[in-house]
Amino acid sequence: MRFRRHQRSEFQETSRKRAALLRKQKREREALPLFADQIAAEQPSVETVMGERRERWASQEVKQRQSRAIKWREGRAKLHQYPAAQRRRLLDFWNRHRWFPADPVYLLEMLNMYDGGRLDLDAPGVLVER
Repeated sequence: MRFRRHQRSEFQETSRKRAALLRKQKREREALPLFADQIAAEQPSVETVMGERRERWASQEVKQRQSRAIKWREGRAKLHQYPAAQRRRLLDFWNRHRWFPADPVYLLEMLNMYDGGRLDLDAPGVLVER
């Protein structure tokens, strides 16, 4: 079965992100000039904010990978509900047609289209017009 691995990426702390954070904090202080000192005292440092973002990035990456894995399992389970001959044809179609990205959401959508009669595996144009 065609499958595209999810590329992992690390949080990139850039000078642009740091500058944007400093601009945001400055706007917050300037919005209420009478409380600027109090606001400045409560604002976290750039390092603290970037550390929190790095942690959120890592946890979000884990959640996205888990969600993607669940979708792959859901798609494979749905595929295995079909009779063997039909399953072979659907798998052949999935592996042959590169206009479907090798993504679990597209696999589920392809199966949904087939179930709804919008995908004809024998038709030259593949999709059925309604």
